[in-house]
Order: sequence, then C-alpha cells, then structure tokens
Amino acid sequence: RARTRRPRTGRPPCAGRPRAPRRLRPRGREAAETLKALVRVDTTNPPGREAEAAAVLGAVLRKAGVPFEVVESSPGRANLVARLKGDGTKRPLLLLAHLDVVGAEAARWSFPPFSGDEEGGAVRGRGAVDDKGMAAAFAAVLADLARRKAPLKRDVVFAATADEESGGALGVGWLLAHRPELLDAELAVNEGGTTFSSGGRVRLVAVQVAEKDYLDVTLTARGAGGHASVPDPDNAILRLSRALARLDEWRPEPRLIAPTRETFAALRGLETPELSAAFDDVLSEDEERVDRGAEALRERPYYGAMVWDTWSPTMVAGGVRENVHPSEASVNLNVRLLPGSTPEGFLAGLRAQLSDLGVEASAGPSPGATPPVMPLDGPFWTALRKAVEARSPGAAVVPSLSVGTTDASALRRRGLTVYGLEFPLSPEDQSRIHGHDERMPLSALDYGTRLTADLVWELAR
Repeated sequence: RARTRRPRTGRPPCAGRPRAPRRLRPRGREAAETLKALVRVDTTNPPGREAEAAAVLGAVLRKAGVPFEVVESSPGRANLVARLKGDGTKRPLLLLAHLDVVGAEAARWSFPPFSGDEEGGAVRGRGAVDDKGMAAAFAAVLADLARRKAPLKRDVVFAATADEESGGALGVGWLLAHRPELLDAELAVNEGGTTFSSGGRVRLVAVQVAEKDYLDVTLTARGAGGHASVPDPDNAILRLSRALARLDEWRPEPRLIAPTRETFAALRGLETPELSAAFDDVLSEDEERVDRGAEALRERPYYGAMVWDTWSPTMVAGGVRENVHPSEASVNLNVRLLPGSTPEGFLAGLRAQLSDLGVEASAGPSPGATPPVMPLDGPFWTALRKAVEARSPGAAVVPSLSVGTTDASALRRRGLTVYGLEFPLSPEDQSRIHGHDERMPLSALDYGTRLTADLVWELAR
C-alpha cells in the first residue's frame, strides 16, 4: 500500500508556506537538527531498517528525560513509543509519525538523497516531508514539555513507527496486534491534511478526517500467441490497450462527502476564478451543474480525485521475447475508493465497461470495511481553532478528505479518533513528496512545530 506520489498539477496554487522567521525558535531549531539526523539515516522501505532512526529520536528524548520504549516487529524494524504521563483526568493523546521512506533515484536528484543538509532555507533529503519532519517536530514538542515539567491532565504519547510505506504490517499493524496498549488513546494526530497559504500567510488549515480506501485490480488479456512477423489483431497487449483506452473515458458518478463540501466551500475565495466556479457547480443541487463542475475539476487532478473513485495503471507485464506475440498480458490498476464505495461495487462497474473486450478484471485483497469519517466537532476542533487563530489570525479550519492512505486507516478501523495535519508547503515542495529533491522548508517546520505545541497544550492541560 505504498502511497503514490502526489501529481505536480494536483496541488492548489494557493497551497504554500508562511514567510520564513528571522531565526528559528528553540523548538523549531531542535526539530531541524533532529530532522537532519533522521534524513541521514536511509530507511528506504524495503528493507526499512528503522532501528537507527529510532535511535536518533531516542537520543533526543533521553536527553530531555522523556521515557520511551523501542519495540521491534522483526530484526531492525523498530517502532519507538514515548509517553509523558499526565494525571489521568483525560484519556491519552497520541502523536503518530512514520520513519520509513520510499526509494530515491539518486541519479535524478540534484543533491544526495540522504544528505540531510540545510541549504536554501530547507532541510533536504528523502523523508524530510514524508514523514520525518513530523516525527522531528513531535519529538521536539515532547522534549519541551518534559523540560518544562508541564502539568498534564492526560498522557501525551509519541509513536514513531515502521513500514507505513508498505502497508504498516510491521509498524502500526504489528503494534495493534501485539502491543495495542501502546497506541490506546482518545485522540490521535497524524499526517494527511493540507495547509493553504497566500501572500506568506496561512489562510486555511484543512484537517484530514477521512481517507480514500486502497484496492489493487488486475486486468488480464489473453491471446493465441504466435510469430510477431504476422500481426494479430487479438494480440493480448492490443486487447489490454483497448481496455485502458475505454477506461480512460470512464468516470463513475461524482460524489461529494461532507468534508469535501466544507473544503471546497472554504477554497472558493482562495482559488482561481475558474476553479471557484467549478466548486460552486459541484456544491450546487443541480445535477447538470454538478457534472459540469466535476468535469472541470479533471484539470486539477487532486481536486478531481476528491469527487470520484479513481484508478491509475501502475505496473504492466507481458511477453516472453521480442519476436513472439504474448499469450497473456496484464496491468495493475491502483484504485482509490471514496468513503461509502465498496470494492464489489467498483469492480462491477469496471467489468461492465470491459464486457465486450475480452479482458478479465480481478481484485486483490481488500483491507476491510471503509474507515469511518471522523467527528467534525468536539474538543480537538476547539483546541485546533484556538491554536491556529493564535498563529494565523483569520485562518479557517475545515475538515477534508485525503485521496491517499496513511496509518490512520488501521487506527480508525480499531475505533480510534485520528485527525491528519500537514505543515504549510508550496506546490513545488508538495510535488517533491515521493519524487525528486524532497525538502522541508525551515519556515514550514518551525510553524508546524509551534502549532503542534500549542495544540498539544490545549488538549492536555
């Protein structure tokens, strides 16, 4: 379940980061130094090897007097769980980040992917944003609370986990199966939201309250095989290409869940006139306008993915040698389903599209019932709005849907309430996630660390 790279054209132009501070605050500087050390540890998954990254965090926490435990799900696959004890008046608050990263094509980077240097006002390297930046910020927040001996009404737990990029079986999944008490919490904060800025100011904080579900579908075409010197219109690869062309024109019914409606309504004043008009259309009750607006959002793939079940071809297989027609060819479709959609329903619609093409469609394992949408009110929202107002007066805070999948899904399926945040990044820096030249601007790290500290204090005091 490795997350796909967010498309360069898929992020809104209003997304961005606040102006850089003249100098980093102490928590922000501590987070920056921790992040540099974390990035220098190559935790590409597979094989992961998160133990060394956990040791980096352990050194920071130990120095501040924060108790922690490192649990290995298999040799080298470490999960660190730190806990600052409260008086038990309230149930724990969990801060969750992952330590593994996706691979990096070093030849296509302009600097070494695991350099962990500070250049151009940013910490550079694979994982700087996804998700070691958040891990560094959370560690800095716990260290600060411990040094100040802040009185807490609830435990504050920080979990830095393994294996998120490959599905979490050796990370959150393993902890839930073998050490569930470590992750028990009333509320959890994870990655997954989006922060929008313009003119150097944060204007909107979109909190992830739901995720699209993950499914892999395999399309398989079969042919007679034979010598390639005699072209065959029933060549398996040609059959497969016709199926992909058909699906390229297929759009399931557009559907907006409540968090998406709130996000689009808030974005109308921040986006281009064309996109604002599209938001107006999809938010209307008129079916024709909804279809027109949804079609317009295809020009901005990230927004389009918020209103449709989507699929993307990711892997192709077929053929045995250059001069032989393949007897079989297949393609993997990575499918993302809106909350409320089912694998069975999507597969039925897809098969109907391909019924006359002689192509089979089969689904991989389903993760189970779609995780619920998180509550849209309550103490978390009160605390976050207060924290955002203190840092960014006038900025809106709204719920949102994530088109990708994170460890939050596993926790939500177990009944935990999990909200996703993200530090303010420019569209360019967003596009580097799972791509080349990943970097975390110091201004974004400083803002995110301070906002997290304010949020944790509001929830735990």
